[in-house]
Formats: sequence, C-alpha cells, structure tokens
Amino acid sequence: MAVKVPNRFLGYAFCVGDLLLELDSDFNIRNADGAVKNTLGILSGADGETNFLELLDLKGRGLFKKNVAALTGANRRGPIKLNLGSDPDDKELFGAFIAKLPSEENMIYVVLSRPSRLGLDETSPTATMLVEEKKQQFFSSLEQLFEDEPGIEEKVQVTVIEAATDEHLDPAQQSNIEQYLNSVSYGGQNASRVGEDKFALVHDKTNENASAEVLRTAISKTTGVSISTATIDAAANNLSDKDSMKAMVFSLQQFADESDGFDVDSIEENCGHLIGETAERVRAFRQVLNDGAFSLVYQPIVDMKNMTTHHFEALTRFDLPEIMKSQWEMIRFAEDVGLIDDFDRAVINRVIRKIRDLMGQGRAPGIAVNVSGRSLSDPEFINDLIKTLEANVDIAGYLSLEITESARILDLKSLGEVVQQIRGIGFKVYLDDFGAGAAGFQYLKSLKVDAVKIDGAYIKDAVESAEDRAFLRSMVMLCKDLGITTVGEWIETKEHAELLKDIGVDYGQGYFYGKPTNGLMSARVAMSA
Repeated sequence: MAVKVPNRFLGYAFCVGDLLLELDSDFNIRNADGAVKNTLGILSGADGETNFLELLDLKGRGLFKKNVAALTGANRRGPIKLNLGSDPDDKELFGAFIAKLPSEENMIYVVLSRPSRLGLDETSPTATMLVEEKKQQFFSSLEQLFEDEPGIEEKVQVTVIEAATDEHLDPAQQSNIEQYLNSVSYGGQNASRVGEDKFALVHDKTNENASAEVLRTAISKTTGVSISTATIDAAANNLSDKDSMKAMVFSLQQFADESDGFDVDSIEENCGHLIGETAERVRAFRQVLNDGAFSLVYQPIVDMKNMTTHHFEALTRFDLPEIMKSQWEMIRFAEDVGLIDDFDRAVINRVIRKIRDLMGQGRAPGIAVNVSGRSLSDPEFINDLIKTLEANVDIAGYLSLEITESARILDLKSLGEVVQQIRGIGFKVYLDDFGAGAAGFQYLKSLKVDAVKIDGAYIKDAVESAEDRAFLRSMVMLCKDLGITTVGEWIETKEHAELLKDIGVDYGQGYFYGKPTNGLMSARVAMSA
C-alpha cells in the first residue's frame, strides 16, 4: 500500500528535486512522485514493485546503504552522486538527498535532482562554488591592483595557463599548480585557478621563474600534462586607463568561461585586438549612460483574482550603438564587464523621477525596477542605494526592487542582510527567476523576500507538460507556506492564465495581459507594489 506524502514535504522536495521516493527498510520503492520515474524504470504501488538498489551500479549501492545507515531521524545526507536507471549499461547521474522522519522510522525519503538543477555537473557544489569565488576574487583583485599602483602596467604581465585539449588535471594537481603559481606571482598572492584546468597569474616582467616557457616546462614535468600559455602585456596593449583594464578583465573572464574566440591561442595571437574591441564596447556603453540614451517601457503585472493591474515592471530600451547587436547583449555585457552598477543607478533614479511626476498628476501606479545581484554585491552601490531609498521613503508604497541575475550571487548571507535593510526602510523586494538552477530553497531561506517571480521556463510549456505543472504547484505551495507572494511570467495565452490562477499564483505578467509600452495604462491600479 502506498504511503501518502504530505503536500508540504512534496513542495519542499520539488523546489530542489526532480523525483521524491519513499523506500521501506528493504529499499523497496513504496511511492514515487515526480516526472522522471518512467525514465528510471520505477514502478510503485499495486502495479508493481521496484527495489531502489537494483537501479544503482555496484559502487552506488554501497554508498547509498552506508549513508542510510548514518540516518538518525534528526539529520539528512546529501547530495550523494548516484548513477541510476533500469538499464545496467545506461544510467543517469543524479544528486540524492536522503532522510528519515521521526514519525516514520521505517521509511527512507529520497529526493533525486539532476546535476544541472543542483549545479553539480560532475563536481561537488562546494568545489564549484570555491572555484567561482576564487575566480571572481582574482578578477576583482586584478582591477584593484592596477587602480592602486599607478604605472603598474610597466612592471607586470598577466599569463593564462590551460591544460591541452583532451588532457585533464586531477584535484591534487590543480591545487599544487595553484600554490606553485602563487609562489611566483607578483606579491606572492596574485594567482588563481579560474576554470576547469585553467589558471591565471600576475607576475613581474623581470621574474624569469614566471616566464611562459618556465611555467610550461615545470607544470608539464610535474603532471605529465601538456600545457598552453598566453601572456598579456598591459603596457604593450595600452591598458593604463580604467576602461581598458575592465576590457582586459572581461577578456580573461571569457577565457575562463570558454567563450568562442577567447582560447589560449586567440589571446596569444590577437590580444591587442580582443582587448581593444572590448574597450571600445565599454566606452560605447559609458556614452549611453552619460547621454541618458535609453528609455523605459512598462509592462503590467495583473492581480489574477480580479484581473486589475497591480503594478508595472520597468524595462529598459537602449539607443543601441553600432558595436552592440541587441538589448540583451547590452545588459549582459554590462554585467560581465562590471558596469551594471552604474546602469542600475541610472535606471533607479529615472524611475523615481517618473513616479514623482505621476504623483504630481495624481495617478501614480506601483513600479518595480530591476537591480542586478552583481550590483547588490558591491558595497559602494549598496551604500548609494540605501541613501537613495532613505531620501525617498515617502514613495515606498509605489517603488519595489526586483533582484535579477541572482544565480551569479556568491554571498547569499550578505545579500540577505541588504534585502532586510531595504525592506526595513519600507520598500518591497522581489526575486526574479525563482526555480532556475539551484536557486530555489536556498535563496528563499537566505533572502526572505516579499515576492518571487517564477522562472518563465516552467510556465511556457506548463499547459502541455505534467512535469512543469508539478514544479509550479510545488513552488506555489512552498511560497504560500512561507507567506511569499508569487508572480508568474511569460503568460502568453488564456490557457496559461487559467492554469496559473487555478494553481494559486497571485499575479501574472506576459503578453496575454499586455506588452511593454511607453505609457502606464490601466483601468484600476492598486497603490502598492
């Protein structure tokens, strides 16, 4: 007989998982909820029975049983990487979280999540986060170094290092290489691993031990892996001004992220051209901001119960310079090159002026303005934002902030403190793209926002997809339990609108309700965003 899982547990589970299983003490599957059970060959209940261990490879069985034995009813284990599937030769990698409940001592609860949802991608989340933190810290330190030491470009070079194609370094080798590079770097602490088998260091031009040839020889001799290097000479490439430095850092980021045209060979051969073109884009973006060459359009967000406009989201439209191809490219470039904070300041100030103008006309609606998670990680921006909000506290009922690019946030605790500062002043905070990647439960727990905007990828196909509907219901259920308002985006049709209303989503946004326009048109407007 299948055991009924409380809806609240289902909601929590599906915010991070693809499949929730209940196993008995013999590891037989008694209940399976989720959209991947058919692909795993799982049968449960009266129609058949599957033993969970039979879905695992030999290594996975031992690992799973060992972790189950450590459960006490008051703890949990995971994520444990397991290869699962009914076909012995074709199993799929999942991250597994396991626990027992004090009220069900003989039952084992398992949440299975695909690696992409957890950010695992064959490596542990801790290791992935550590590399990302190191990479961002290295790039920030590099900019700071060039800012703090005038003329430094005459003294140092930046060298990037990468294992040859089809060759790989194990974790111990990666750690040893990083330590070695730091030992020959400028100041002894200006080197870092920046990606999978990729490294970068700043070194003195006169340090023969840091020359590309010495580095290649030393690393290859120690690891047995062929190494490629490329060196950027800041002085030779006229990188003394701040925008050019940002361009160099952007190029290094592209190298770390394996973007087309930024491999070792391209950097070695076309360094000046790559950085020069990026610097031109930086200057073009700065000119857009200086000239105020952007406009705002407004898309309605509708109360799904009474079909009236609750508030609007302010969206940006640029007068694109020739070097930029699209609106999306402009925003993403500003994110990557470190100019998004200047842009966010400009947009917030313009929205505040818009609200005050409309208040003077006696018809001000609520407006949500996007703020990048990158900006909210910058102390100077945070300080400016808090001062701006405190100076405009009288419009707190009309202005709300929507955090975008949350997946790039590394320090959730610090951001959570900023969010509480903003809410303490009286302004509401929304979290964009809820449910994307691993952002779900961790973000809600750390940030304590007023509302979340459910990632449109779950809504787009929800009418036809049982899997997406399951995720939607679970996310909405979790948010209701936590007292958090939900907004559904990408609502294109009446069917989308009716489905989300039935599921319990509070507000809706999409072309079904209205496209972004220059005006703020609505029959009835709620006064608080």
